[in-house]
Amino acid sequence: MAHRPVVFAVLILVTGVITGMVLYSRAGFFGLTRQYVVGLSPNGYSIGLDEPGTTRPGVATVARDLQFIDGSPDTGQYVLQVLTTFPSFVVTVGAFFLLWRLLWRAREGVYLPQVSRQVRVLGWWLLAGGLLAPQIEHFAMMTLLDTMTVNEAYFGVKEIPVIVPLVGLGLLALASVLRTGIRMRDDLEGIV
Repeated sequence: MAHRPVVFAVLILVTGVITGMVLYSRAGFFGLTRQYVVGLSPNGYSIGLDEPGTTRPGVATVARDLQFIDGSPDTGQYVLQVLTTFPSFVVTVGAFFLLWRLLWRAREGVYLPQVSRQVRVLGWWLLAGGLLAPQIEHFAMMTLLDTMTVNEAYFGVKEIPVIVPLVGLGLLALASVLRTGIRMRDDLEGIV
């Protein structure tokens, strides 16, 4: 029993650290701490080298992460800059909040209907957030890039990191198992 406050304190600390990392990651405070906006190109470019001796024969040089910087952005560009990081922040903070609620409800036991419900909600949150957040961020980045360039943006579907949706699916399966366990426990209590 004495470990519960420590677990929750550690969870709150981890949540704060991750939230801080997301907030001050590549774009500062959602990109609002700068006097400019940055659009990242999805394309790679070949560049010629001034000194051919820097690479071995047959090796090509490709530059990645071409950035377009607008030093006089308008409000719409600032909104798009925020949308390039905000969805992941919402998914992360929401997941930690739902995890905290799940752990709080599970302190009296895991075979409770509320715990099963919380696991299912967390699973759906991670599944939906893991699929939608990267797409929203990609669309915002391409729209921002489209305000600064001509024919540079690519509005196709972005590759989705599979780990978050897979964890969400795993939690949905776990919620189903917990529901079955709850029914079995209730049936067993009725017999005994």
